[in-house]
Amino acid sequence: MLNFSVNLLRKPVSSFSAILFSALLLSGCQQQSNSTALASESTSEATVLQVMKDPSCGCCEGWVQHASERGFLAQISHPQDLNGEKLKLGIAPQFQSCHTAVSPEGYVFEGHIPANIVQRFLDEKPDDAIGLAVPGMPLGSPGMEIGDQFNPYDVIVMKTDGSSQVYAHIATKAEQY
Repeated sequence: MLNFSVNLLRKPVSSFSAILFSALLLSGCQQQSNSTALASESTSEATVLQVMKDPSCGCCEGWVQHASERGFLAQISHPQDLNGEKLKLGIAPQFQSCHTAVSPEGYVFEGHIPANIVQRFLDEKPDDAIGLAVPGMPLGSPGMEIGDQFNPYDVIVMKTDGSSQVYAHIATKAEQY
């Protein structure tokens, strides 16, 4: 299971080498196949997300960049049985997407969820939820940007009893930021 607790206080850095040194320190505890994406320099505290994805998925990298630019620190792994990992975490097949993030508290975030919605959920910490999902790969969602194209979509809250409901409806591209 991915249970861990990390609280990183970050000060603005003025050079690429300082960022690289921080990444190397953080990745030292990870397997060689893991990589680390640093959060924006403007954040004073970063929430670490364990992100599981396919190594060749470009839209997953786009989502990691979106989350990193908004205060999250992504520690990336490439499990051989990604779908098996999703099922172990309680993500039903109808909610699955291309990548899964897990917070230090054990909440799961499946797919292209806007970082502001992830943060709102983490601030609320609903007792009866395992996490959020954006099933599929909606055009225009974070990481799935193609020009100005955008399709509205729902962010689903997955509950511990197996039920689900709409947590947020993203009607416009601007609501994601």
